[in-house]
Amino acid sequence: MYTRIKNYLHIRFLMNLYSIRNLITGNGAVWLKLNTSDLEHMVNETVSRGSLDLKGKNVLDLGCGTGTMLDFLQREKGAVPYGVDLSRLNLYQCRKKMKNGNFFREDIIQYLENTNDKFDLVIMYGVIGCFTVDKQKAIIDRIIKSLNKGGCLWIGANIYTDSSYKFQTYPVPKGFYEEICVGQSVKLDEFFELEVFGNGKYDPDQTSVMISYQP
Repeated sequence: MYTRIKNYLHIRFLMNLYSIRNLITGNGAVWLKLNTSDLEHMVNETVSRGSLDLKGKNVLDLGCGTGTMLDFLQREKGAVPYGVDLSRLNLYQCRKKMKNGNFFREDIIQYLENTNDKFDLVIMYGVIGCFTVDKQKAIIDRIIKSLNKGGCLWIGANIYTDSSYKFQTYPVPKGFYEEICVGQSVKLDEFFELEVFGNGKYDPDQTSVMISYQP
C-alpha cells in the first residue's frame, strides 16, 4: 500500500509541480536536482558512448517531460523526435519547442503495445523505476522489438534494491538486466553515471544501462 501511494504521489502530484515550475523558470528537467544543461550533457555523452548516428532517425523518449533531451537531439544531431508523457503541460512545452515532433499523451505500456514505429534510440531516464519489476521486464522486451538494427535503449538513473537511496519506487535486483538479455540479440553496457556524466546528484552508485539491438 505504501509503495502504491508513493508511486501515485510521485507521478500524479510531484511531477506536475515540477512541470509548473519549469514553465515559470524555463528549467528543462522534470526532477528536483537536475537542470537543462545536465540533461543535454547526459544524452550527448550517451549518444557518443553508443556511437549512434541519429541524423534523420527516429528517437523516442518515454516519459519525455518537457522534451529537453529530444529538443537537443533534434537541434544537434538531426533526430526525428517522438515523446510520450502523461502530463498535458509537459507535452504543451514539447510541442512549443519542437513543432514538427510527434508527441503522445498516453501510458507508456499502452503506447508500446500500439505503435508500429521503429527507433534508433529509446530513452527512459528516471522513469522505468515507476513500474513494478515484472512490468519493467515487459517494457524492455517490447522496446527491444521496436529497435532498428544497431538501435539502442538507454535506461538512466537505475538504482538497485541494495542501494541505501530509495528514490526509485521499484528498484531492481542485481543481475536484472543480464537476465533480460539472455537469449536475445542484444549487447549490454552498464556504467556508473558519476564516472561518465560527472554527476551523482541522487545516488553516486546509480547507473545507466544501454541495451543495443544487434541481430
